Amino acid sequence: MAAKIQLHGKYHNGTKSKTARKGQPSLRLACRSSLFRKKLLPFVEDLESCKLLHFKNLKQYRDETNATTDTNYFSMALRNMKDGFAERFEQFKTNKSTLAFIVNPLNTNTYEINIEPFGIDAGSLQMQLLDLKTKDLWSGKFTELKSKLEVLEAQKCMHTAQHKWTALKEIPRVEALIFGAWNSLPECCSEVKKLAYGVLTIFLSTYSCKQAFSCMNIIKSKVRSQLTNENLESCLKLKTTSYKPDLIKLSKGKQSQCSH
Repeated sequence: MAAKIQLHGKYHNGTKSKTARKGQPSLRLACRSSLFRKKLLPFVEDLESCKLLHFKNLKQYRDETNATTDTNYFSMALRNMKDGFAERFEQFKTNKSTLAFIVNPLNTNTYEINIEPFGIDAGSLQMQLLDLKTKDLWSGKFTELKSKLEVLEAQKCMHTAQHKWTALKEIPRVEALIFGAWNSLPECCSEVKKLAYGVLTIFLSTYSCKQAFSCMNIIKSKVRSQLTNENLESCLKLKTTSYKPDLIKLSKGKQSQCSH
């Protein structure tokens, strides 16, 4: 039980909580899932060696009670989990070049990209991508994007290590930087931008739909039978929007109506 609790904590804190939220590009989900699968192997080796370096609660229980731990059971469960993740996310591996296109288009081979789901014209994509790679004005945007993403990851690591959660929320979001780079390209790169937007929004709409349905079930409860469709729509917009109005500034601009 101690091993299961610790493993669930490692998964929830390290992977699920970082991917299951609005605005996460598919590339980040692919990287997180790949990293989690790789981390499972040291866990298996740790259990099989009985050192329990990654399972401190289980080690403490074993040392205090001299209990015999069936590490084979846990190691087999972890191996099955690793195989299950590999099978579930197999398409991430086969479409790695497609997912990486959004942040690294300059080193992309068009023959390695799966453009079929996005309705892209292959010939136009090749020509536009060639223009993107050879014109410094445009290619420089993605060189700059890569540098910004590296700085962003360094800031995240620093804030996480120092437990500065408020500062962590205030740093720019990865998807905002990526969208900004692609939005700055001219319309003559229409097919390239179409592919990038398609890859960027693979999972974003799915999460938003699930979030909206969940919020609707909470807002439109059995005791709110008089709630109109118009009011429900307004409540959903307020609940799901990322817009944050400056209430203090707005309130200062309004004159209060004092009673006479």
